[in-house]
Amino acid sequence: MMLNDPVLEAILLGYPPLSLCEYSSYLSQRVYRHLSDVFRHELSFSELGMTDHFILDLVRFTHRSSPATVKVYKTSWPVETAFGNDIDLFIGDGTGQYDWYALQAKVMSHEGEFNDLKVKVKGELHQWHKLLLHERLFGSQAFYLLYVGKSKTNLPSTRPTKEDCHGVAPIGDYGLSLVKALDIHKTVTRTTPMKFSEVFPDLVEPLRSIFCCPRPLPPTAKKYSAAEIYTPAYRQVYAREKGDASYRDYNNLDHFLPDGFAPLRILIDLNPDVGKAEKFS
Repeated sequence: MMLNDPVLEAILLGYPPLSLCEYSSYLSQRVYRHLSDVFRHELSFSELGMTDHFILDLVRFTHRSSPATVKVYKTSWPVETAFGNDIDLFIGDGTGQYDWYALQAKVMSHEGEFNDLKVKVKGELHQWHKLLLHERLFGSQAFYLLYVGKSKTNLPSTRPTKEDCHGVAPIGDYGLSLVKALDIHKTVTRTTPMKFSEVFPDLVEPLRSIFCCPRPLPPTAKKYSAAEIYTPAYRQVYAREKGDASYRDYNNLDHFLPDGFAPLRILIDLNPDVGKAEKFS
């Protein structure tokens, strides 16, 4: 994705010295441009493919920044999670405590819809119900991570209106969008796929909002210490040099994945970045 990207090449070489906050905005805009180009040809892109690119870019950031800032872990075997979370994102607050974001990824179609976000067979438990259960059981915050581009049809007619600590984000920053699982539950009421325009601009926020801005926690949310964030059943992924071992902390066969855990875990300590990045538009 975006193989000939001079900005990415500069980032990988270590300049300009972007914070993770600024880098998340850049990644979102890159996703938006990529999917817009895909949709222009009425093609599609898979959720797994988009998630792999997202993880790859975070791993690239760990290579050019302190390894203590971002750590990425994955299982070495396919995992079907009971609660629907594809990614466990833990955001540190600078005090040694982390907030758990349970993310379910969905990619937009060229028609501006999310084909899996619709009411299914009567009586079937939907993914958003499972994610909301995850919130109650584990004190997480459940969100849908939406991969978004400029669609051929059903394009929102309004501009972004939501403000975070950096002001109103440009539309490109919604390439990586977040919508609360509860809002998806309230929005999806039909058997036809949900359109992005049904959640934009009021119910959606760019990913940069949780990477850049301190957030108040809901009453049900739990703080986790680093020791409570289980990783032995995962491999740590990092950008390695030729000849290095493929992974650090290789998991052994005795390890298992407890209930509520996603196949991908990302630990981020934002303390050096929050509040220090300059305002961007």
